[in-house]
Amino acid sequence: MTRGRPPKKGLADAMTVATGRGAVMCFMRSSDNLCDFMIKSNDKLVFVSVRKAIRLSEKLEKMEREFQEPIIWLRSFPVSANIIRELWTYSRHGIWRFFRIEQTGIVEICQDGTVMKNSFIEVIRTVRGVQARKKGSALIKGE
Repeated sequence: MTRGRPPKKGLADAMTVATGRGAVMCFMRSSDNLCDFMIKSNDKLVFVSVRKAIRLSEKLEKMEREFQEPIIWLRSFPVSANIIRELWTYSRHGIWRFFRIEQTGIVEICQDGTVMKNSFIEVIRTVRGVQARKKGSALIKGE
């Protein structure tokens, strides 16, 4: 059973991403639900659970421990090439992180469902480095 209020803003933002991937079927909010909605795209069914994360920049192992309950629920769906289980997490700042739930672990994916080449943590470090360089160059130029 989940704790706290339902993630209304998170679910609304998730719908924008989900509708870009295919037809969406939302499930009525209940403590018995295994996921929040389902996406039907081409020949695949994607079952998605949306959760708010306190710390979004953790490594995969720590994220898997933090969201152990919804991951267990998603793993209860049958395994098939046409059935995909995903966990979508977001921060209070509106930053998202997406994971595909496998039987043995989780895999970080992009919002379109493809496997992410660079991990979220590497991307954040790169963005912060670029921002620092931009600020530094602006100070040097005297702007």
